[in-house]
Amino acid sequence: MSMNSRPTAKALFFWIAIIFLGVMLWKLVSPSGTATSQTRTGDWTLLLLNAAPLILLMGFCIFLIRQMQRGRTRFAGAASPAARTGIGYDLHRLEYGRPLMVGGVEIPFDKGPIGHSDGDVLAHAMCDALFGAAGLGDIGTHFPDTDPKWKGANSLLFLEHARKLLDEKRFSIEHVDAIVILEKPKLGPHFPKMREALARALGLSADHIHLKAKTNEGVDAVGRGEAIAAHVVATLSQR
Repeated sequence: MSMNSRPTAKALFFWIAIIFLGVMLWKLVSPSGTATSQTRTGDWTLLLLNAAPLILLMGFCIFLIRQMQRGRTRFAGAASPAARTGIGYDLHRLEYGRPLMVGGVEIPFDKGPIGHSDGDVLAHAMCDALFGAAGLGDIGTHFPDTDPKWKGANSLLFLEHARKLLDEKRFSIEHVDAIVILEKPKLGPHFPKMREALARALGLSADHIHLKAKTNEGVDAVGRGEAIAAHVVATLSQR
């Protein structure tokens, strides 16, 4: 039953009641020729007896409608938890001779990201997704690249900080889905260690985190092997 049915039902019952009262008044005041007051009293009693089931039925219908509306309200509240979703993105240029950190794991390669911290694009994008879902700004707000204390910092520390902020706001991480875009090397063999490292930083089990890797098919800076990028979607629920 839609929410608009409530005024419609009320109007229907109102007009039924008006008609019923009109019939009773007509019975009382209408001339009946030889009818006596005893006859009119009998008509009144008979009318009331005949109308009693209708009155009870109307009352029962009103009761059912109200119960259904209350049930729908409770169901809507139970079926609509306070779920929130955030997206994150990060990109870093690659340079020879730097360590390639992805998801808290160092990947053997001759290039690594240029960044104020360790340049972990996956951890950075994940932070932005979590901050966005919780309405807590972005990674630059919490860890500005102008602050020397974050120079060369392990990006898993950023995720640990994000987890503390989420706990303060009573948010729980339901799921994190991520794509890392890198022409080479292959990241798939390193995913189990990455998931463990990221889950440990966030205080989760690894099955809350899903990782994927793509190449850019030789297109633009990522495709030429000059950069690495990551996209992340995070889903939170509020306790």
